Amino acid sequence: MNIISSVLLVLGALVLLVGTIGTFKFKDFLSRTHAVSVVDTFATLLIIIALMVNYGFTLFSLKLLLILIFLYITGSTAIHALTQAYLKSKSKGELK
Repeated sequence: MNIISSVLLVLGALVLLVGTIGTFKFKDFLSRTHAVSVVDTFATLLIIIALMVNYGFTLFSLKLLLILIFLYITGSTAIHALTQAYLKSKSKGELK
């Protein structure tokens, strides 16, 4: 199980690294927020699953699962709020 968790941790870190570098390649705000949200959720999933595999089926794994659910809900809500604020400010002519 240690090898599986190590592979998942490394994959999660690589996804975060590639996503961070790739985010700087996009030109506009909406493309960047979409890329960040997709990369963030996938990397978080890999890292938390790696931790759950490493610790086995314990109370700690249940807490990690609850943290994962919380991060998925709040991450999606935050990205949605950011894009809505951007679109509203753009329609008012505040941003160019």
